[in-house]
Amino acid sequence: MIENLTSEQLEAILDSLPMNFIFVDENERLIYRNKDAERRSSGAPSDIFGKDIRGCHKESSLPRLEQMVSDFRSGAKDEDEFWLMGLDRKILNRFLAVRNPDGKYLGMIEYLLDFTAMEELAEAKKDSYARWPEKPPEA
Repeated sequence: MIENLTSEQLEAILDSLPMNFIFVDENERLIYRNKDAERRSSGAPSDIFGKDIRGCHKESSLPRLEQMVSDFRSGAKDEDEFWLMGLDRKILNRFLAVRNPDGKYLGMIEYLLDFTAMEELAEAKKDSYARWPEKPPEA
């Protein structure tokens, strides 16, 4: 069904996601980052597009990155995650292997979920939502 979307529509959909969304190809090059990721960039260099993702990671995190890529390539794993804690934020950084229908590794998606922002939004909106009655009305 993706063939029914124009590239403009697809880009707008990805840019509308309320999270950082990144695609890294099978050669570990960052080739897509949505607008939310650009707005909330965590210090990744702006010239990283088309370049090896190792250039936007700390030296200390490279062994973990190498293991994750190896696991994705071999099929040992299809997803990985870790928490980024600090600066009063709770952020879940998730990675998903992307494969074609035959199982060939095509790259990975990385997305970040800011649980602190979600908690803040829920707290700000909690009184504006109508309360459900204890028992739903009978049909």
